[in-house]
Amino acid sequence: VFCLVLRRRPSPHAPAMEPPSEAADVDFSEVFAGDKIAFNNSKLNYCRVFVAILSGCVAGVLGLTGLSGFVAFFATALLLSAGLYVKVGCQPKPFFKTPSDIWFDGVMQAMLSYILFWTLFYDIVHIY
Repeated sequence: VFCLVLRRRPSPHAPAMEPPSEAADVDFSEVFAGDKIAFNNSKLNYCRVFVAILSGCVAGVLGLTGLSGFVAFFATALLLSAGLYVKVGCQPKPFFKTPSDIWFDGVMQAMLSYILFWTLFYDIVHIY
C-alpha cells in the first residue's frame, strides 16, 4: 500500500513569531520551509516515476505504439497531478514553492522511466 505524506509549510502568522512593529513593512506571505518543500518535491518525483513505471508496463503489454503510447503517459501524468491537486485541497501553495510544481515538476524524469518500461514490456510480450 502506497501512501503520500505531504508536509505543510509553517503559517506566516505562527504564534511563535513576534508580530512586526507598526513601522516595519514586512510581508510574510512568501515564507518557505525549505526542508518541507524539498521533502514534498522528492515524494512527488517518487510518485511520478512509480506511476510512470506502472503505466509503461501496462502500455507495453497492451501493445501501444507511437503517439498512443505518449498519450497514455500524459493521461496518467495528468491523472496523478489532478489526484494530488485534490489531495492538497486545491491549494498547492502551502505544500510546494509554486503551484505549477504539482503539475510539471519531474515530468521529464518520469517520461524517461515510462519509455524504458514501455519498450521493455512491449519487446517481451510482442516481439519475443
